[in-house]
Amino acid sequence: MTRVLVHVWLDGRDVKAANLYTAFRRGRLTSVFGYEPDYLAGAGAYALDPSLPLTPGSWPSPGTLPRALLDAAPDRWGRGLIAKREAAAAREAGRAPRTLDDSDFLLGAADATRQGALRFALTPGGAFQHPEPQVPRLVELPGLLRAADLAARDGAESEAAAKALLGAGTGSLGGARPKAAVRDGSRLLIAKFPHAADHWDVMAWEVVALDLARSAGIATPDTRLVDVGGASVLLSTRFDRLGAARLGYISALTVAAADDAAQTDYLRLAQALATVSAEPSRDLADLWRRIALSVALHNTDDHLRNMGLLHVRGGWRLAPAFDLNPDPAGGTARATPLGGAATTADTAAALVEHAGEFGLSAGEARRQTAQVATAVAGWERAATARGLDRPARERFRPVFEAGVAALNGA
Repeated sequence: MTRVLVHVWLDGRDVKAANLYTAFRRGRLTSVFGYEPDYLAGAGAYALDPSLPLTPGSWPSPGTLPRALLDAAPDRWGRGLIAKREAAAAREAGRAPRTLDDSDFLLGAADATRQGALRFALTPGGAFQHPEPQVPRLVELPGLLRAADLAARDGAESEAAAKALLGAGTGSLGGARPKAAVRDGSRLLIAKFPHAADHWDVMAWEVVALDLARSAGIATPDTRLVDVGGASVLLSTRFDRLGAARLGYISALTVAAADDAAQTDYLRLAQALATVSAEPSRDLADLWRRIALSVALHNTDDHLRNMGLLHVRGGWRLAPAFDLNPDPAGGTARATPLGGAATTADTAAALVEHAGEFGLSAGEARRQTAQVATAVAGWERAATARGLDRPARERFRPVFEAGVAALNGA
C-alpha cells in the first residue's frame, strides 16, 4: 500500500489536507481517502470534491482515485508523454516497461504546472511530485512546437521529445491536443499546437470561438494567437493561477459525479451545479448560455472535462469557458446532450423547453438566445480578423449559419 500526502493551497500556503492510500487488489488500483483532523478544524477548509464532505473518516473511491484527484492528473496528451518516458527508461535499463496506472500518472505529472490547487508528496516535508525544471519562456515556443510534433509520433525521437516536454512541465496539462506549458514573465500560460492530422486550422478557429464567446457575454481566459514558423499557436493564460496562488479546480464531470465511460446530460450537470455552486442562479444561467453558444458554433467537443469550476472566495464558481472547437461537419452530434437532444435543431428547441431548470424565464431565455445568436452572427468578421481566408471561412459557413438560424428559430 502506498500513502500519498494530499496538500491544498489555502490562504497563501500549502496545507496538508488529506491522506490517500492506494493499493492493487485483484489486478485493479483501489484507493481510500481521508481528511486530516487539523484540516477539518482549520479556518477556510473546503471539500476538495463534492462527493467527499468535510467529515472525519475514510472513503473508498468508487473508481481508481477520487474524481477531484483525477482532475489534477494529466489527460490523454500528458499520459501519452509519461508512458513514453517510461518506455525510454525501460529500454535504457534493459527491462520491460511498467504498466502505468492512474496513481503513476497523478504522481508523474509536473507539480509546477499541475491543474488546480492540489499538490502531492510521498513523505512529510518531501518534494511535491513530480519535481521538474523551470517552465520554458515564450521565446522557446519554436523548439516546443517541434518537440510536440515529434512526441505525437512513434519511435525513439518521439520518446526523447516526450521526455523533454515532461521536463518542461507539459505532462500536467489535460486534453488530447499537443500542448506545452510556457511562461510570459511571471504568468503561466498554456501553448496549444496544431496536430499533423488536423484538416483545418483548429487553433485559429478556437480563438475565433473564444472571441465570439466574449461577445456573447461569456467569460473566457485571456488568449492570443501567434504564428510560429507558419503554424497557428494558441496561448491561453491559466485561470487557476493568481500570481503564486493556486485556485482549486474540479471538472464538470466531477461536479456531476459522472465518469468518462458514460454520456452525461446537461440536465444532470445543472442539478448538481445548483447544489455545489456558491452562486447557483448566476452559474446556471451562464451554463445555459454556454450550451446556446455550443449550438451556434457547432461545438461538438463539449464533453464534461472541457468545463469546470474554480474555488474562489465564497466557494465554487463556474470557471471561464475553454476548449471551444467548432466542427465543420454538420451531421456530428455534440458530446453532451441537453434533455437527450444532441443535434443543432433539437438542442435549440430543448434550450427553450428546459430554460426553467436553469432558473430562466421564457422571456429571459429569449433575450439570452438573441444575444448569443447576434454575437455568433458576426463570425465571418471575427474569422477574417484572425487571418482565416475565404476558403477557410466557406468551409465553416454552413454550420455557423445553421446554428444561428436554429437559435433564432427557437
